[in-house]
Amino acid sequence: MKNRFPKKELKLHGTPTSPGIAIGPVYNFKPLTINLSELAIKIENVEAEFRHFENARRKVLAQLLYARQVSEEHYSNQFSDIFESQKAFLEDPVLIEEIREQIHQTHHSAAYVVSEILSEKSEHFIKQENEYFRERAYDILDLKQKLIHALLGISIDYHLTNPAIIVAEMLSPADTVQFNRNFILGFLTDQGGKTSHAAIMARGLRIPSVVNSAGLSRIIGKQDFLIIDGFEGSIILNPNPETREQYEKLQKKYRRHESSLTKQARKEARTKDGQKVELMANIEFIQEVSDVKLNYADGVGLFRTESIFIERETLPDEQDQFEIYKKVAEQLDPAELVIRTVDLGGDKLIKGYSAEEEANPFLGWRGIRFCLDRPMIFKQQLRAILRASAFGNVKILLPMISNMKEVQKTRDLIEQVKKELQQEGHAFNREIAVGIMIETPSAALMAAQLAPLADFFSIGTNDLTQYVLAIDRTNNRVAKSYNTFNPSVLRLIAETIQAADRNKIPVTLCGEFAAQPEAVPLLIGMGLFSFSMNPFSVPEIKQVVRAIKKDECGELYRDVAKLSDEQAIEKTCRQFLDKRVPPLNLSK
Repeated sequence: MKNRFPKKELKLHGTPTSPGIAIGPVYNFKPLTINLSELAIKIENVEAEFRHFENARRKVLAQLLYARQVSEEHYSNQFSDIFESQKAFLEDPVLIEEIREQIHQTHHSAAYVVSEILSEKSEHFIKQENEYFRERAYDILDLKQKLIHALLGISIDYHLTNPAIIVAEMLSPADTVQFNRNFILGFLTDQGGKTSHAAIMARGLRIPSVVNSAGLSRIIGKQDFLIIDGFEGSIILNPNPETREQYEKLQKKYRRHESSLTKQARKEARTKDGQKVELMANIEFIQEVSDVKLNYADGVGLFRTESIFIERETLPDEQDQFEIYKKVAEQLDPAELVIRTVDLGGDKLIKGYSAEEEANPFLGWRGIRFCLDRPMIFKQQLRAILRASAFGNVKILLPMISNMKEVQKTRDLIEQVKKELQQEGHAFNREIAVGIMIETPSAALMAAQLAPLADFFSIGTNDLTQYVLAIDRTNNRVAKSYNTFNPSVLRLIAETIQAADRNKIPVTLCGEFAAQPEAVPLLIGMGLFSFSMNPFSVPEIKQVVRAIKKDECGELYRDVAKLSDEQAIEKTCRQFLDKRVPPLNLSK
């Protein structure tokens, strides 16, 4: 398609997925598109067609193996597990049998059957409200495309000879690593999001990335020049000289800032008056362990396990889970790994356990309620976590606790599992710490009573805020009023910290609030010295910690405690921080 745009500057907006600013010419990455309706032909020799599929499957597996080898050679093995997850999907005997049966029953071509089955599987994830699980759909669509190309004998060109911004409908991890890294300036794609594997790799490689919803890959041509802003999501096509000069200055400023943060990130987080602050990372899947190390986090304060259950056609068994937990524990050891037991329900559903529609799923059958109602599923996960505890510094975290009975029932179940594992001769940490998430108002109000039952607390401000304020943060009509600086939320956070301190148990805050720079001095003033956040936020928060004094933070908290308006509180915290850490000005 010819370029429809005139050569004058055009400004558009997308979703930023990896920070930074990219300026340069365009490289169009366009794998051939196939009209699959033309392939809905009848096949006489179905066995030969299935063998054709098997050959194509082995070819794609070889491509993934090559991509992994490139990753290991050039990127310190930090992305290998991404390729392992795709490899596991292609080797799933249930999937292979389903494709074989469909070819035999319909007599359709393997390309057509692969397209039908994998499109259907991707739809399961696309329908999820949770962004992370929607992103898994793109992994399946990528494998579908690669299988079809292999079946039809179509090769893909990754030959990048000059520095350029890669523009594509979609990029897979295998695509990303096969380009010459020295020539990649940035990524602009039509599909994907912040939690896509391509976005994770872009952040790991420090490559700016933006996703657009306007189908720009079908319009932008190799003759165009492009700027993408991985902070704000700005997309400037064919910028005029003044705009280009502005962004070149911003690019230099950010690179200096990033270089400084990276150097400082190697040092521990300690306030100017000597208070050590622990900065942990939140992760959702095994591939993010590399992000934890890349950003010098102190460990993993929250390993969400829902993806292990939702990404599969069938529930993972104990051994499947054990292998994952063991691998993460070994990679992090001796650093801490806090594994949260599965928090299904709400926007995270699995086949066969979500048939009954709930009017208010976030207030319904989720978290610890689901686990205690399905003890066989829960016991399998507890067994896997306990077995993994023999290979690293593993702790257990219980989600969505609302009363003491739930904690006691879970502890009884853990003791039962320990006895079984001991009888079977499995190694595990018999003194494994068991913590509870404080994310419901009832748990926060009962923190003093819950503390004797817990080895540690983890405050989940994302849910706590929405439950205290009765505001669904995903509802655009009311989301503007969702603010953790609300004094009622802050009071519950402070009381939880005080209850933990009185009972001499550790407490961490693992919600998004932990990564808000202006919130950190206030939380330290409350007596919180352990935070867990997106791993890419760790360097910036380290900078904040090293610029402040514990005593001054205490004064800030006492001043804020007198205020009754969240805007005033947030402004006070921002002014406090700006005096000590001048904000990076990337405004144009």
